[in-house]
Parts: sequence; structure tokens; C-alpha cells
Amino acid sequence: MFRTGLWTIGRWRGVPIRLHWSIPLGALLFGHFQFVPGFWLGFVLLVLFHELGHAYLAHRRRLDVLEVQVHGLGGVCVHASGSPFDNAIVAWGGVLAQALFLIPAYAIPHFVPVTNVYVAQLVWAFTTTNLWLIGLNLIPIEPLDGAQAWQLPKLWLERRRGKKRRARPKPKKGSDDPVATAKRLAREALDDAKRK
Repeated sequence: MFRTGLWTIGRWRGVPIRLHWSIPLGALLFGHFQFVPGFWLGFVLLVLFHELGHAYLAHRRRLDVLEVQVHGLGGVCVHASGSPFDNAIVAWGGVLAQALFLIPAYAIPHFVPVTNVYVAQLVWAFTTTNLWLIGLNLIPIEPLDGAQAWQLPKLWLERRRGKKRRARPKPKKGSDDPVATAKRLAREALDDAKRK
């Protein structure tokens, strides 16, 4: 997406992870222009793990992952395109990775009192903001993930139906199936020709 202004902070399975200079602007925007450094950190981590979720499922579907970018408006996982089924699976990777943060973030404050303001901001990012970002990403319009993700149930059913059609038992020899009869007659004609 962005060509310049990126800083490579590391690699995951050889894939460069890059941060864009616009991250602080996005964190300020999503943090309601307040001084909330714990939230800012949580926001960047959410976006990073969202994109790594895409990268992980793309890797599992054997699609080449070229890079992961995090920028002020979100992020992008650049990977080779696969079949519509593969692309729909990869589209779910981001929100599934975010969900890994959501459950513990809701549970931890019930067991451990949160007294540090920065930890409270981090919990805010991993709960409320996380839910908003999941909902936003699942809206079924381009360029959001939901445009491809919600195609998965239909594509999965089509694949299941295709496998059932291919797995149908073949008719037995001598049945009323015209294709089987034609094959049998052709085989017998070839055998007779070879004998002569």
C-alpha cells in the first residue's frame, strides 16, 4: 500500500514487518485525541497481530507472503492471491487473531484488579476498540476483510457438494448406465481386434 515512509522492525518467517510514520496519527485519532499511551500501544499491537493473522493463514494455504505493513489507518498483509476459497480463509485471519486478545482482556480485570492507568488503557484497546475494529473489518464491502470473509460459507458448501459428486459410486458392470455400456463394448471390440 505505502511505498515510502516505512521502517522495517523485524521479520516473521522471512516476511518483513514494516511500520509507517502515520501510526502516531492513527493512534491519536482512534484514541480520541487524548494522551493515552497505553491505548496507543494496544492499538498498534492489535493492528500488527491482525495483519500477522492474515499472514499466518496465507502461509498455511501455501500463498507467498511478501510483507506486513502497519500504518495509521490500519494495516495490510501483502500476499499472493489464491483461489476464492483460499482468499476467504485468509480474510478471516485478522479478526481471529484479534479475538485471541479479546477473551483474556475481558477476563483479566475480573480476576486481577487493574490499578495502573496504562494497563487500563491497554485493556480498553484490547476490549472496546478491539470489538469495534472486528465489527468494522467484517463489513462486507471492499476493501474491508468482510467482502471476502463472508463468501467462505458459500464457497465451503460448493466444495462439499463437488466432493460428494466426485465420490459417487461408479455403476457396476452390466448396469443400465449408457456410458458404462459404451466403454464395455469399446473394450470388448479392442480385445477382439487384438486377438485377430
